[in-house]
Amino acid sequence: MGKADDVLNVSQGNNLTKMRMAGHNLNNNRQKDDFYPTPPEAIIPLLEREKFEGEIWECACGDGAISKILKEHNYDVYSSDLVNRNYGEPNIDFLKSYRKTDNILTNPPFKLGIDFAYHSCQLARKKVALFSRINFLEGVARAKMFRLTPIKKIYVFSRRITFTNPDSNKKTHGGGMLAFAWYIWERGFEGKPTIDWI
Repeated sequence: MGKADDVLNVSQGNNLTKMRMAGHNLNNNRQKDDFYPTPPEAIIPLLEREKFEGEIWECACGDGAISKILKEHNYDVYSSDLVNRNYGEPNIDFLKSYRKTDNILTNPPFKLGIDFAYHSCQLARKKVALFSRINFLEGVARAKMFRLTPIKKIYVFSRRITFTNPDSNKKTHGGGMLAFAWYIWERGFEGKPTIDWI
């Protein structure tokens, strides 16, 4: 192997390291349906900063991680999911539903984030709160979405959130290397969003 091969191997190794640091799943071992229960440390700080009036629909409820905490905080919660994980109403495809509600609060699959945001803003009478990665802000399609559905506030987590693999109970999902935020829409809001830190 010559010098060119050595440089190529080092370059490829550096690129893989950068991709891992950016949150790319190089082993292709993500949970089916992108299911990672939202930990309490991602939910409770939001409820300390935002109040919700009326019903909250948790439309990707999974095993009830978010819904249970909302109920502990005395919110009226309707929970559903496309997949049956023994919590909430199963086999409900949110993106095909026309059920109106006061608020929607959820952690949608990242690849469906734009679809969930548009549909949530159509169905919620008051507020929408979506939990997603910071890079949800990036991209031409998302820029268009934020222009069409003005977002009111973004709560950025100053500490990284680590998720737990529900199958193995091991810490996973970027190992705390991904940055997350709550994205808040409010019916009738016009203007530029504000950013705050949790």
